[in-house]
Amino acid sequence: MQKKYLTYQGGLLIILTTLCFSTTDVQVKFFGNHISVFDLVWAKFFGQFFFLSIIFLRSRKNLLNYGNLKLQILRGVCAVCPTFLFFYGLQFVPLAEATAISFLHPLVVVILSAIFFKQVILKKTIFIIVLGFIGVLIITRPGLGVIHPASFIIVLASLFFSVYQILSEHLIRISDAITTLFYTTLVAVVISSVFFLFSISNLSLTILFILISFGFLSSIGEYCLILAYKNDRALFLTPLFYLCLVWSTLYGFFFFNELPDIFSIIGTLMLVSAGLLSFYFKKNNLKKN
Repeated sequence: MQKKYLTYQGGLLIILTTLCFSTTDVQVKFFGNHISVFDLVWAKFFGQFFFLSIIFLRSRKNLLNYGNLKLQILRGVCAVCPTFLFFYGLQFVPLAEATAISFLHPLVVVILSAIFFKQVILKKTIFIIVLGFIGVLIITRPGLGVIHPASFIIVLASLFFSVYQILSEHLIRISDAITTLFYTTLVAVVISSVFFLFSISNLSLTILFILISFGFLSSIGEYCLILAYKNDRALFLTPLFYLCLVWSTLYGFFFFNELPDIFSIIGTLMLVSAGLLSFYFKKNNLKKN
């Protein structure tokens, strides 16, 4: 009974996380013509730092147990880069397609782990990787001029986020999750604040209110994610993150009159299938261990 409750609780938290993150993506696309991407990146991390400060204060005794400070700083850098690239790419790429391409990162993680950590890639893993990349090619259709070239900026964002994920998996073994979030947020705030200073003259009360609400929503999403991953069954709920595709499609239709064409749908299904297969094999390996 307890396990079932934890599963429902974790599932609800991840659903709320995907809804918050998808909503912030809509804000980025909607206000992108009026607010600098630098401002939005700063608002995300400053809001995260400000609104989660209570959690950081409660965990202040653990903040010095950072494990590896260089990796913590690198993780912060790898948080800013994909965020900026993704936010910038959203100005030109339909919301649903951009979200689908961003799900390339689990497959890139597998490739990078094989390159840097000498992990063996099985035939079934090669099939999954090829399936995912074909899916991305179908969505972007390079050379046909169907999707804006900025879609490759989304691909680059996924590459940075893959490094971020690898660092996360390593740091979670040697550092507390809240501590890692604190240093990532702190580094990201410092970096984004430097760029924010160049566009501060364009701020108005309306824009400031939008940035505050944007930062608040981002922090709610991060907080729900923290709570979800305190649940030891959270890994088995990971496929729920694909709900982002549902939210982004609905948001894209209602706010921007965007609907994925048949090729984008096929490519997205291939990419999602590759991600789910990768998750399935990973889960089975954990059960065996």
